[in-house]
Amino acid sequence: MPLLSSLFDAPSRWTALDPVAARAKDTADRLLPGGAVRGLLHGRPAGHPAHPAMAMVPVGTSVSALLLDVASLLPGGRLLDVPARGLAAVSVATVAPTALAGWADYVDLHPDQQRTALVHAAGNAVAATLWTASLFSRRRARLLRTAGTVAAGAAGALGGHLAYRWAAGANHAEHLVHLAGDGQEFSDIGALADLPEGEAVQRWIGDAPLCVLRRGEDVLALTDTCTHLGAALHEGEVSGTGGATTITCPWHASRFRFADGDVLDGPATAPQPTVRTRVADGRVQARVVGPPL
Repeated sequence: MPLLSSLFDAPSRWTALDPVAARAKDTADRLLPGGAVRGLLHGRPAGHPAHPAMAMVPVGTSVSALLLDVASLLPGGRLLDVPARGLAAVSVATVAPTALAGWADYVDLHPDQQRTALVHAAGNAVAATLWTASLFSRRRARLLRTAGTVAAGAAGALGGHLAYRWAAGANHAEHLVHLAGDGQEFSDIGALADLPEGEAVQRWIGDAPLCVLRRGEDVLALTDTCTHLGAALHEGEVSGTGGATTITCPWHASRFRFADGDVLDGPATAPQPTVRTRVADGRVQARVVGPPL
């Protein structure tokens, strides 16, 4: 395994962090507002995790300050200290809302992901402390800003590793569209009589699992792997009627509407890939349509 990947993977195995990670989870879950505010922090209204996008502001302003600090070493560059301080101030001001979005996501991560996220958060705290100190220092402001940006870069790289290697924040159901074929043809998934009334069950199209619900002669379905962290949706709770019928993920309570896969509640941001069904001669046929547009 490449050395850099090994270094970034290491925190996920640091079980000694678990007591701290558990306390951090309980504290964040208790202090962060629920409902619409928590959904906003997750990024649900945008359909995309908010934390990575928000992180671009403090990272971007700190890198810009670093470039100004480098340019200030040139003749006549002393005047660049003022805008560099201004950029550092923006970095400090935007750390708190960015961190709140990160902690909202942290609450629902798996334990190994939380260990890495805790180290990521610690690195960002160090960066914020150094940036803040630079605002009150005259002789060492440039050094403190640079050190903070280096710390933020390392923490950001670890956060990227958490997102891509450890799939925190990734859509865990996008691949099901491809596993189910081209989506043009309906596939037989069993007899209508074999589906229990009002209870979600799992059926398959090829290698793609489906969450299937029978309501009388009607059959509703979604792909079964939750977009948030991959739980089996058919093990969740069904509620509502008609076009408002929903299922709630058994792991982290993301709630999806059968009609269009839309996320109505919980930490999920990506909608659930939708499934069309029909009944012919007592047999249920389905096809995965794809991610909602």
